[in-house]
Amino acid sequence: MMIFNMEKRKKTYLLMILSVVWAILIFVLCTIPPSEIPKIKIPYLDKAAHFGVFFVLSVLLSLMLYLKTRKKYFQIIIFSTLLAFIYGGFIEILQSKFFNRSGDFYDLIADVLGGFSGGLIYPVILRFFKTNVRNNT
Repeated sequence: MMIFNMEKRKKTYLLMILSVVWAILIFVLCTIPPSEIPKIKIPYLDKAAHFGVFFVLSVLLSLMLYLKTRKKYFQIIIFSTLLAFIYGGFIEILQSKFFNRSGDFYDLIADVLGGFSGGLIYPVILRFFKTNVRNNT
């Protein structure tokens, strides 16, 4: 992977940009009017989607924090979970107040679980890419 061959500063900026773009994408997707969302009859698909997008956001932010600050594993998990709670809660409140959508407590739970899981798994992803880079060079 080319990203892990880059210098640390460039990796950090790339992860920061990807995180911001991903957070904007989450916001846009969560504010789409309900009438424009395709109706797919798969149980809990909405919750899985919330989990997934916050999982990705958390992994991106956790990797960036690891590179930029070298915070301890536990601190990064706390940060990613807290961020998912705050950002997910903010979106749920905005949905119910301004975007003619219902704010759902269970969506927030899925957001937080995604953020927590992303924080837990980022070292595995980091190790995977580091190993792949060493094996490919």
